[in-house]
Amino acid sequence: MTLFAALDDLLRNRNTNRPFLLFFGAILCYVAYGVAAGFFQGGAQIGVALIKVPLILLGSLALCIPSLYVFTALSGTQLDARGFAKALAGFAGIAGLILIALMPVIWLFSVSTISLGFVVWLHVFAWLTALAFGRQFLVSAFGAASRAAGLWLVLMLLVSLQMTTYLRPVLWRDAGQPLFAREKLSFFSHLAEVAKWNPPKSALTAPPARRLTSVEAQR
Repeated sequence: MTLFAALDDLLRNRNTNRPFLLFFGAILCYVAYGVAAGFFQGGAQIGVALIKVPLILLGSLALCIPSLYVFTALSGTQLDARGFAKALAGFAGIAGLILIALMPVIWLFSVSTISLGFVVWLHVFAWLTALAFGRQFLVSAFGAASRAAGLWLVLMLLVSLQMTTYLRPVLWRDAGQPLFAREKLSFFSHLAEVAKWNPPKSALTAPPARRLTSVEAQR
């Protein structure tokens, strides 16, 4: 209950002194969102997305921590280490809560469409929404550093797109394809490949109905 209380305090814009709980809650939100995303292909890919989605988001956040500190410090923000950790945990928690709120929508389109390009842009929209709400939290946490927060969020978006490319494939993996792609690729090229992707015939056709044998029919 303490974890849910910390997330609820964050959601209702209350002060919270539990950054580690917020980080843990954010991770759980990212894992749940990854499960919903994995339903696009289903099967073992649910487990792959369950692992890769948190890795993408947490890895992007970790890579962008130094730039957030420098940007906000140059803008006149004065926070100690604990205050900075609380602001970072709050941002991660807000982003996780937004993704959880959008998770039912992501699940619906994951199980009902075979268009990889559409689903990818739907995930981009969900992440942009999470960043937008996260910006409100950062502005309130860092005070006058609103421009710095906005610039940092642009950097965070670019890094997360490249991290997704680096850890691909996430939503669909062909038979025999390695768990992680080996060739280097920019996220622009990755999005272009996604736009050209064609689903395999097995994904477009339902399996034929099995005929009953004479013994089964008599039963």
